[in-house]
Amino acid sequence: MRALRAVTALLAVMAGSAVAQPATTAPITLQGPGPYHRLTLPLSIHGRAAYADLRDLRVRNGAGHAVPYAWLRSEAATPRIASRNVPIFALPGVDASAASGDAALAFTVRPDGSLALEGKAASRKVTDAAQWLIDLSRVKGSLLQARFEIAPDARGLFAFHLEASDDLRRWRPVGGEEQLVRLSHGGQTIERLAVDLGNLRARFLRLRWSDPQHGVALTGVGIDSVQEVEPAAPLEWSASLKPERCAADYCDYLLPRGLPLQSLRIDLADINTLAQVAISGLSDPAPTSSAVQPRPVPLNPLYALRHRQRQPLQRSALADETPLVDTVVYRLAQAGGEARSPVLALDGAVHARLRLRTSGPMSVLGATPPTISVGAVPRTLVFLAQGAAPFSLAWRSAPEAAGSVEGAEPGAPLALSTLIPGYAADKPVAADGASVVLPLMSVAAAVAPAVQAQSAPMQASSRKWWLWGALGAGLLLLAGMAWSLFASLRKAREQAAGD
Repeated sequence: MRALRAVTALLAVMAGSAVAQPATTAPITLQGPGPYHRLTLPLSIHGRAAYADLRDLRVRNGAGHAVPYAWLRSEAATPRIASRNVPIFALPGVDASAASGDAALAFTVRPDGSLALEGKAASRKVTDAAQWLIDLSRVKGSLLQARFEIAPDARGLFAFHLEASDDLRRWRPVGGEEQLVRLSHGGQTIERLAVDLGNLRARFLRLRWSDPQHGVALTGVGIDSVQEVEPAAPLEWSASLKPERCAADYCDYLLPRGLPLQSLRIDLADINTLAQVAISGLSDPAPTSSAVQPRPVPLNPLYALRHRQRQPLQRSALADETPLVDTVVYRLAQAGGEARSPVLALDGAVHARLRLRTSGPMSVLGATPPTISVGAVPRTLVFLAQGAAPFSLAWRSAPEAAGSVEGAEPGAPLALSTLIPGYAADKPVAADGASVVLPLMSVAAAVAPAVQAQSAPMQASSRKWWLWGALGAGLLLLAGMAWSLFASLRKAREQAAGD
C-alpha cells in the first residue's frame, strides 16, 4: 500500500508539472528612497509576456508578495500640441564667425528673452548664409519637429546638420545628417521639408549646411511642440524585418508580438526607386484572448500632425485588415547624396503583421522587396515599494497561459488616483527611478516571438502527448509493482504449502 501511495503521489506531481504555467522574473534596482518608484520597461518584454497588453505583469517584493502599481501615462492629462513660426537668422560659416569674433554677430536679448541681430550681420544676404540660427526661446514644451520653408522654385537635395544650445556657446549635435528634399520625378513632386526633433528641449538650434555651396535660402521655420505632464521614454527600434510572404501587389511582414506601432521606417533595396504604397495592419485570425486589447496611450503626436484621414489606395474586404496610411516611398540618387523617404508616424495600435501594398506590381519597389523597422515608446509604470527588498518584475512567459489575470487578482494594476492619494492629472508624479534587466533568452526563445503564435497549437498538442506519456509510464510502473507483489505472494504460498 505504501508503494501504491508513493506512485500515486508521483503521478500527481508529474501531472501538475505538465500543466503548470512557467513564470519569469527579473530583478529591479531601486534608485532613491521612494516610497514610489518609476520603472520604464524594456521593449523586448512584449515578446516574452503571455499577453500583448502586459496585463499579467506583477511587481513583487523580497517575500514574493505582489505590491501595488499603476501604468504611468494612462491617466495623465492630454498632451497639448502647439505650432508656431519662429525667428531665424542667416549667419556666415563657422570659420568666418570665428575670425570676426562675437561683434560680427552682435546679438542682443530683448526683454521677452528673444534675440535680435544688429550690425553688419543683420544686412547679410540670405543667399550667402552657410548656417542659420533658429530662435526657440518662445516655444514651450518638447520639440516634435521643425518645418522648413524654402523658395517655391527651389529644387534639389540639401543636406545639413542640426545643433542645439541653451546659451549660444555650447552646442550639442541633434541626430545625424538630415536632408531637405524637393524633387520633380515622373510628373510628381517629392517634398520632405520636416525633420523630427525627438522631444528635444533647447532654446536655440543651429542649421549648418553639409556643403555650403549647395545650400538653400530659408524663408521660414515652423516648430511643432508638445507639452506633456509625463514625458515619454525615448523611441526604440526593432531589428530590420524581411517580408514573411509576398503576393503580386503586396508583402506581409511579421511583427514583434504585442509591439505598439508608433513609427515605421521602410528601407528600399534598389536605388532610384519611387512608388506609392498603402500600409495596413493585420490582426491574428485566431486571437489568443477574448479580452479587448486596449489601445496603447498616448498616441504618437506626430501622427495627428502628419497623417490626416485619407482614402487608402484599396480598402480590403477582410475584417482583420486595418488601413493605416498612404504614402510615397523613394530612394533617389542626387548630386549631394541619396534622398530617402522619411520615417512614418503611426498611431500606436498593435498588429500581428504589417501589409505593404503597391498600386501596381511589387516590382515597382525594386527586384528585392524592401525591409522595414518599427519603432515604439516603452511603457512606464509606478509602483509602491511595499515590504522588504529585493523587488522583482514577474510575468507569465507561456503565450497560451489560461485564464484571466485581470480585475481583483492580487497585484493587478491600479488606477494612479488609487495608488497615489491626492494624485492630480495635471501634475507630474513624484517618484524615484528604478531599472530592470531582463534575463537572457535562449537561442530558441530569441527566434520565437514571431513563431510562438503559429506554433501554439503544436506546443499544446506536444504537452498533451507528454502528459499522456507520463501517465502511461506511471501506469506501467504501477503494473510492474503489482506483478512483483503478486509474484511475492505466490512464492510465499508455495513455500507455505511445501512446509
